[in-house]
Formats: sequence, C-alpha cells, structure tokens
Amino acid sequence: MNIYQKLTALALAAVMALGCAACGGQPAPTETAEPTPEAMPTATATPAPTEEVPQDRMPEGPFSPDGSVIFERDGVKVTTAGLDTDPTEEDAHTIIWLDIENAGSKDAYLGVADGSVNGFMATVVLIEFYNEETDGYFGSSSDFSVTVPAGETVRRALGYYPVSATGVDTDTLAEIEFSFNTAEDEWSWHNYVSAPVVIKTGETVADVDIKSLGTVVIDNEKITLVFGEQDYDDWFGPEFAVYAENKTDHWLGLSPESAEGDGVACDYLYGGAAVAPGKKYAGSISFEGEMKDLKGIENLTVTYTLSESESYDDLNPGDGMLLDPVSVVYPPQIWGEYENLGYVLNIKPKINDLITVETPENNPDELFSVYETASLEAGGYEGAGWIFSIGKVSADRFHEMLQSDMSGGYVFAKDASGDYFMIYHPTDVRYERATAEEMRRDQAQWTMLNEWGDTAETNFIEDNEGLEGYYRGNTPVEMYLARAAWQEGVNATLSTTEFGPIALAGVDGTPYAEFVMDGHFFEADAKETPNGEYVVLNFPEDGARLDFFFAPGGYVRYVSGDHEALYEAAWEDDNITCAEAMQGWYYAVAELAGVKPFDPSLEHYYGLWYEKIAGRGEVDISWCVAPGKVNIMVRWPESASVSDTWKLTARLEDGRLVYEYGQWEKNEYDENGEETYLDGSWEESGWFELSGSELIWHDGNAEHGGDSTFIK
Repeated sequence: MNIYQKLTALALAAVMALGCAACGGQPAPTETAEPTPEAMPTATATPAPTEEVPQDRMPEGPFSPDGSVIFERDGVKVTTAGLDTDPTEEDAHTIIWLDIENAGSKDAYLGVADGSVNGFMATVVLIEFYNEETDGYFGSSSDFSVTVPAGETVRRALGYYPVSATGVDTDTLAEIEFSFNTAEDEWSWHNYVSAPVVIKTGETVADVDIKSLGTVVIDNEKITLVFGEQDYDDWFGPEFAVYAENKTDHWLGLSPESAEGDGVACDYLYGGAAVAPGKKYAGSISFEGEMKDLKGIENLTVTYTLSESESYDDLNPGDGMLLDPVSVVYPPQIWGEYENLGYVLNIKPKINDLITVETPENNPDELFSVYETASLEAGGYEGAGWIFSIGKVSADRFHEMLQSDMSGGYVFAKDASGDYFMIYHPTDVRYERATAEEMRRDQAQWTMLNEWGDTAETNFIEDNEGLEGYYRGNTPVEMYLARAAWQEGVNATLSTTEFGPIALAGVDGTPYAEFVMDGHFFEADAKETPNGEYVVLNFPEDGARLDFFFAPGGYVRYVSGDHEALYEAAWEDDNITCAEAMQGWYYAVAELAGVKPFDPSLEHYYGLWYEKIAGRGEVDISWCVAPGKVNIMVRWPESASVSDTWKLTARLEDGRLVYEYGQWEKNEYDENGEETYLDGSWEESGWFELSGSELIWHDGNAEHGGDSTFIK
C-alpha cells in the first residue's frame, strides 16, 4: 500500500468512525482498446426497457457491463456502456462506462458505496473522464459522486481502488458489487441506498480461502480473522496483513482497540474493517507511538471490538462487543545494516532478502551500490541487476557536475561540512533472467525493487545524522545557471531593456543561482509561454540563452540555435519570483559595472532587533536576492517550551517594509529539542517601519492589535 492510498484509507476511517476496506495499487490493463475523444462522444440517453422496472429495487443481477439498466429511480436511470481502461496517465485501470440520464424535474445527486471487487471489500467510485470543452480526458479518483442536471445525460466511469494484499487478485475485474445512493443536494448525507448491484465482466479469478494466507486467530459462526505476513512501511513502521470473512447475513465491523508488540503497548491503531454480508476483507493494521518506532515485532497481541448491524451506516464500534485478545508469533525481522566511511544504509527485511549491496573501500564517490541478486547472478556481466548507487562529492565537484549532463544522477542531500550526496539510477534496463518464462514470472519483483529504490534517498537522510534534503535537477535551466555561477572565466551576460547586456565577471552568483534552482524545473507546454518582460542570461559562445519571465508561473525559456523549450518551476513563490532573483543578480553586476548607482534604502533595516520592553522577541532582517525586498525572521517565545516563528519577505513601499502571505508557526519543544507543530498560517500580513532608532512592527494578524517596538 503506497502512502497516498494509506492516507486515503485513514481519512475515510476518521470520517466514518470505522476503517474502510484497504485500497491497493493500480491494476494491470485489460485487453480492451483505449478510448479516444472521437470514439467516446458525449453520452446520449439509453432507450428505456420495454418491461416496467420497479422503482425501489432493481431486478436480480448479475448485470452485463454493456447495455444493462442497473438503476432507475425518480427519473434517474443508469445504463452500463461497456468495459474500458483508465484513459488518464495513471497506471491502466479497468473501468465500466455508465450513462446516467436524469429525466426528472430537478437536479439529481448520485453516489456509490458498499463496494466489493471479486468478493473483497473495496472502495468503488464514479469518475468523470471525458471533458467536452477540451475534447480530451481527465480523471479524479476522489470524485465519489456525480451531479446530473435535470433533463441531461452524463457519462461517468465506474472505477475502484484495487486491494493490495498477498494472495488477493483484484487487478483482474471479474465481479464488482456496490449500492447506489442519492441525496437532497451535493453536500448532504444520502437519504436512499439501493439494493446491491452486481456486474460480472466475464473474467475469472481464483477463489481465495483466507485461512491459507496466515495465522487464523478467530474462526466462529460469525467471522474468520486471519493475520498474514509482516511488512515495514517507511511512513507507518511495522504493519501486518489482516484478512477477514463475514459469514453472517448482516454487516460486521472490526475496530482495533489496543495492541502490544514485544512488550510495547499501543492504544492508537489504524486498521478497522467494515465487512458486508458474505464478503471478505483484506487490509493491514499499523500503530502510533513507540510501536510505530519498532523495526519489527515478533510477538503481537491485538484486542478488537466486533460490532454488528443491518447496514453499514448503522455500524458503531462503541456499541460492539470487546473480543478476547488475539496473538500471533512472527519470525525475527532481519534488517540489512550496511556501513561505509561512517554512513549507513538500512534495508528492510523483505527487500534485503532479494538484493546485494556493495560497499567499495575508500571511495566516497560510491558509498553503496545496490543490485537485485537474481539479475546479478543471471546476467553474468558487470552492472547486471543494478538498481541504484549513493555517493558523496565535494562542493567543487558537485558544481562541476551540475554544469553538464549527469545522466541518471542527481543531488538529494547535503551536510554541514559542505559535501553533497548523489544518487544514481541506470539509464537502461538491468533486469536479467535465464529464460523468458522466468522474466515474466519475476517482473513484479523487479518492479517492486525499483519502486523501493525510488525511496532510498529519503531513508538514507533519516538514517544518517546531519544530512538535510537538497535536490538539484539537470535540466538546461540548472545546467546553465551552474555555469553562470561557478564556471571559471565564464563568458555570459545578463540583460534587460534597463541597462542592456552586462558581463557577469566579478559578482558571486551563488545566492541567485541557488535560489532559482530551488524551483525544481520541469518541461512545460510551449503554448504556455507568457508575454511581457524577461531577464536574459546569454551564453554567446554556446549560442544558448535562458529567458526568465516576470509573468506569474516561474516560466523560463531555453533557446539553443533553432531549438526552444519552455520550463516551469514546481512551485510558485508569491513573494519572490525567479525573474526577480535574476534581476537582483543583474543589478549587482550593473552596480559593479558602474551603470547603476548603489541603493542604500534598505541598509538601516538590516541586523538583529530585540523587543524593547522585555527583550524576549527578536527580529532578524537580512539581505534578499530580489531588489527592494528583505528576508525577515521573527522569533517570539510564549513560554519555556512554546515559541512562535514568522518567516516573511517584505518589500520597501512608501517608507515601510510591507509583507503579505507570510508564514507563521507555533511549535512546542521537548527536553531533547524535538519540535512539535501546534498551529500555523500562510496568510500573515503587516509592516515594519523605522521611527528614529526604533523599529515598529504592526502585525496585521495579531489578536491584541497593538504594535511592538524593537531596538538594536
């Protein structure tokens, strides 16, 4: 289960007061053709069936995915319109097209719930894919319901979150079951729930006996509960597969109340289950607190509450029966712990069984290299099965590397001594097996290992003290900024219409280039190229230049000969833009060249100021890469353990330093200096003003409403 899916499940559990069915990874594509805008026109109304359909209950299913009326009530009729695959850029996902006709006199609000796929509980959704205005497709798996205006017919995709659990196949859509619900308006809870709707696609999957998937801890006339294998999630810590089967004719709810793992107790758990009559559940259980921090658990005990109801909406864990504790014993979790030159690489057990780690001696450029063992053995050549390598380089070496194509490598962290950490991934496939049959058999394992490899950098930072995340890409934007800032004797100019081209020599471009590169640029559609003024960074010997637009969006145009490409920053800073930073660099070289006079208007603000009355609060005002602006940090302790911090960017306006959309945070610190976030906002506004030798702060968001005075 990935982090997005896990958080989705947790959010639903919080809203419903009972955990939802586990959501899994994206399924494999079906053999149906991918739709095109031409092939999928706006849906039209489906002719009504000749026989009369009861209003409150549909005929018994299962229904066909093509041409079946599966719902009809109050003028709203839903007809299946064929199987397909998810047409978005997500991994291929089996869907069923639905035509939803509203022949009534008022808008209709229709949703789906109580879903299961191939007999296992799953979240079923209605998704809009076709967009008439853009003649294209889009989708959102958070669209759980649909609004159908009176007199109109819309097309929606019936989709689902596949279950991600060992031994369970919901990637193949054989049968989907759910109920429709209606509401008075789009914000109201449903006031009607239909009988179950069952659609069979014609595909087949093997029936699953959950007792074969782990240790059976409960098996009575009502429910079977099974604990499966143990895993470790980088975000949630130890987690355990859980399977359940409802053997009754009503809903059952399982809510974990408490747990103990290897003598460590936990009273806050994730992993409740709501199971429809005759259905199965596959999910997981994980923990908060000290149990979350464990690297593995050998002896696990969990206490559940079992609740029963005729409908999902009436399930209430508080009204359930507290069950006797259930216990499971697991084998020791053996982690891979690798060390080189004082750095460690920790690899969780299930991954460690499948990989080989090399730690070359006295070579900081290559601290760790990780390979899939099976590919390494089958390939018979150097580099077979390579997944990633981690190395350390000096600042000078990093700056040199950034000026050219790093081909599969990028910086992901730095330390206090000024060294940078690189991660390298292969630019070609290193997957090897002896036969084609083995290649097909182990493809899922190879994919899983590479997906894990994409998380290695985050874990490496957490496991090695003193490292902080620091990303640098390798687009032409970063490459030419690095050359401008660090290439010795660089022949480059900055230019605007204000002073014309000026050579870069003599000015340290590091703070400007670093700020702009924090934008993490990616290629954008050339149609988005904005109009208006821009700062030009030109390399005449290369015949290349970068145009930094002042227009919103952080756009940069790369021009090399006849080739043009547009790049966009991954963030938008409303206070300082990339173009402003480049303009600050331009003004610095213009002042050095003597074509622009030095502006001293901000000099009197710089420095550390202390609150005049008690000296508790302090204001640190420092230089900023953008002309006419300053960086401001305000620290104000409320008590020995709670402190407020403001991070602001202010511009000089009418003799005041004015800020908008600043950041405020309230944090609590324990005896070890560990920080806990308590409150915060990005909507801070106000101003600072000099009055003689005093600095007056008017915080527009302060509850007390009074101004504070600071002195140096």
